[in-house]
Amino acid sequence: MTAVLTPALAAVDLDRTLIYSAAAAGDPVALPPLRVVEHYEGAPLSRVTERAWALLADLMDRALLVPVTTRTEAQYRRVRLPRVPAFALCANGGALLADGVRDPAWDAWAREVAGRAAPLPEVLRLLEAVAGQPWVRSVRAAEDLFVYLVAQRRADVPASWLADLTAATAAAGWTLSLQGRKVYAVPAGLTKAGALLRLRDRVAERAGRPVRLLCAGDSLLDAPMLVAADAAVRPAHGELHEQGWTADGVAVSGASGVLAGEEILGWFLDRVG
Repeated sequence: MTAVLTPALAAVDLDRTLIYSAAAAGDPVALPPLRVVEHYEGAPLSRVTERAWALLADLMDRALLVPVTTRTEAQYRRVRLPRVPAFALCANGGALLADGVRDPAWDAWAREVAGRAAPLPEVLRLLEAVAGQPWVRSVRAAEDLFVYLVAQRRADVPASWLADLTAATAAAGWTLSLQGRKVYAVPAGLTKAGALLRLRDRVAERAGRPVRLLCAGDSLLDAPMLVAADAAVRPAHGELHEQGWTADGVAVSGASGVLAGEEILGWFLDRVG
């Protein structure tokens, strides 16, 4: 495919980096027109600005855009982009879609990496222990690779429980992340950064030349890929922003909410030439 010859790989997290729920978008009175890019059960779910949609189409013409998300493959497929990306990484890097088709060899690699941590059922039980609490909406396993809990409201998640769970999952070789109402537990070796570097090596080998890695993300699970990138940016909101997280070579948007997504796309375009 000709896209692999592009010298820049633009890797972008989806939720609250590129696309936004109505609650995360910002004050609707102050926002420009928005385009719905995802529906769930017939209702609009995720949005971008109309300008961001145009910038996204431009970026896909000029660089190899790679959505990198903790979403499962099924959840990712609900999102509409200007066209199908040449590559997309789902399940925190555990699943690779090439031209929209899942790569079974990548699945085998992800299972091997995840297998270095404690077994999934052991960590799932830690989350299921609170499944009957009124603040918990659901507890699920995803792609047989990681687990997550959905709270009724983010404010309802007990800080003491979260601290205890962080310690317990770390002892099991897993990483914990709070993203909105969701608490993710992921095997420590299964990272967006590791998957992206592996993908970059594949793209560079096919292109016969080095490929620059540009990244954007807002959560703790995104931090390693931001550090691993040749240049990176994060929005002025989200888990990393709340923790005051910074690193060399990582820019911060001036805007927050859906306007940060628009700004991040402009940041990418400024760097792909």
